[in-house]
Amino acid sequence: MNILYGIAGVLLILVILKDLITTTLSYQGAGRITHFISEKIWHLVLKVAKNKGSSPLLDHAGYINMVTIILTWVMGMWIGAFLLLLTDPRSVLDSTTNVPATAWEKLYFSGYTLSTLGNGDFKAGSTFWDITTNLLAFSGLAFITISITYIMPVLSAVILQVKLSVFINCLGNTPQQILANGWNGQNFDRLLKNDADIADMLIEHCENHKVYPIIHYFHNSELKKSIIVSLAILDEAISMLSVAVDKSAMPDKKDIALLQKSMDFYLEVLKQDKKINTSDMPAQPDWTLLEQEGIPLSQESIEEFNTNAHLHKRRRILAHLLEEDGWNWDDVYGYP
Repeated sequence: MNILYGIAGVLLILVILKDLITTTLSYQGAGRITHFISEKIWHLVLKVAKNKGSSPLLDHAGYINMVTIILTWVMGMWIGAFLLLLTDPRSVLDSTTNVPATAWEKLYFSGYTLSTLGNGDFKAGSTFWDITTNLLAFSGLAFITISITYIMPVLSAVILQVKLSVFINCLGNTPQQILANGWNGQNFDRLLKNDADIADMLIEHCENHKVYPIIHYFHNSELKKSIIVSLAILDEAISMLSVAVDKSAMPDKKDIALLQKSMDFYLEVLKQDKKINTSDMPAQPDWTLLEQEGIPLSQESIEEFNTNAHLHKRRRILAHLLEEDGWNWDDVYGYP
């Protein structure tokens, strides 16, 4: 018996199962293999698309990632089972002649055992291998079931992030437009009446992102459906509202706390394990539209917006996330 084959096979199966369970059944997000594959595929597609978020090529990155990950799990389980069967020359026998199966026949046998679609032309060579084969079959059945059920919540999470993007875009295409559309001449009640709906969808999106990080790679080349751009627009609008607007028109901090806390949660989730390193910082916003709408601003407040250290750090995080998704600050502010 070649123990090394058996050890390698068992280890490979355990590694794949751990990655599968971590990715699909745990609250920890993606397993190490899934995380590695997802990032490499995304950066490859992004490079081919020349780092342009509007490239239709990026729309395919999500399902390419999904298919590649599932195929990796399949191949890992299959190779692991094959190596395990190579441990014993008589682990698999021809059902008619009882002749030991060749390596290629064992590869075939391990594949149809995992898929539970065997046709009986080969059989296990002993009681031990009968039990081992049954365990492999149960593992294969569980793997197929989990993989299929994993796809559905991921697609639901993708639909939610598109819904959230469009909802924010309906409020305004730029931070200035969101504030202008939300101003009723006296206050921002028109905008704040939507804060509960936005916060609810945003918190759900954050939770989805923690459980199914792969949704980050389901890119949408339509600007109004891009979750990263939409949330950057929203965050800039909230920052303008809480800092740059004159105190006479500024809402109570408690009124905008729900949106601020929700955005804080979102940024905290996305910046985890990411090294924020970017030089793509936005130019000072154009305040003309807000002035034309009669929104009271003060020079002191505008200076505070441009120099505030907390906002600078926050905008660096957003700039990094925009770059990672193929966008930039010009897309946020609608600059040509």
